[in-house]
Amino acid sequence: MRCLLSLSLLLMPVSALANESGVPVAPEKNDGPKIEVSSGVEYEEGDYGTDTKINILSVPTSLKVTTGDLQLIATLPYRRVEGPANVVPGGVLGLPILFDPNQPQGENVTREGWGDLEIGAVYSIPTNIVNMALSGSVKLPTAEDNLGTGETDYTLGAEVSKPLSGGIIPFASFTYTLPGSPDGYSLQDSYAASGGLAAMIGSQTQAYVSYRYADNASELVTSDQRLITGLNSRIGKALSLGVYGSAGLTEGAPEFATGLRIGVALN
Repeated sequence: MRCLLSLSLLLMPVSALANESGVPVAPEKNDGPKIEVSSGVEYEEGDYGTDTKINILSVPTSLKVTTGDLQLIATLPYRRVEGPANVVPGGVLGLPILFDPNQPQGENVTREGWGDLEIGAVYSIPTNIVNMALSGSVKLPTAEDNLGTGETDYTLGAEVSKPLSGGIIPFASFTYTLPGSPDGYSLQDSYAASGGLAAMIGSQTQAYVSYRYADNASELVTSDQRLITGLNSRIGKALSLGVYGSAGLTEGAPEFATGLRIGVALN
C-alpha cells in the first residue's frame, strides 16, 4: 500500500509537506534514489467572512527525491490572486488567506507571481504494525508582490495509516507550525489535523475522503475546516495522476476548491 500512499504528497497541494487529503506519505521502497517531478493547477474561491469574493489560482511545481525511508521535497507555486490588496494567499499551514494589516483593503486588484518556496523531508518509521511517518519543512520568503508574509515558517508533522482487509486504509495526520513574525502581524503557533478513509479501487487507483481542520495563526481569520475527496492513480511506471475537490465548512475555508496534478518519474 505504501507505493500508492506516497503518491499523495506528489499529487495533492503541498503545504508544509502535508497533502490536502491527509493521506500519509510514507516513502516508497526502492533500490536506489528515485526522482519525480510534478505540476498541475489548483483553484479555490470564497469570501472568507468578508463581503468580497476572493479567487486564487495556483500552479505548483514539485521535485521529490526518494531514497530508502527518506523523501526530500521542494515545491514552488506560481499564483494569481483576485481580491482586496490586503489579502495574502497561502499563509502558514496552507490556509487560503491571511490579511496584511499594513495594507488597506481598498478595491479588488489582480496580482500574480511566484509564491513561497517550501523545502522539507518525510521519514518513514519502519514498523509492521502501522504505516508511520514524521515530517519537517521550512517555507522560505521568496514570494513576489505581497503574495507572502515575507518571513520564514517552520512546520513539524506526523502521519499514520493502517491498511485493512478489502483495501480500506484509515489515516490521520497532524502538523504544528511556528510562523515568522512579519511587521504588523500578530501571529501565533498553529496546528492542523485531518483524518479519513482511503480505498483501493483497482490495482493502481486510490480514492479517499477526509475531514481537515486547520487553526489559523491570525485572529483576523477563522479556522479552515473542509471536507475533501479525490483520486490518486499511477499510469504505467512513470506517470501518476491526482484530482481532488473540497467543500468549505467554515468562513475561514474556501467555498470550494479543486485541483489536478500530474507527476512523472525520471528514473
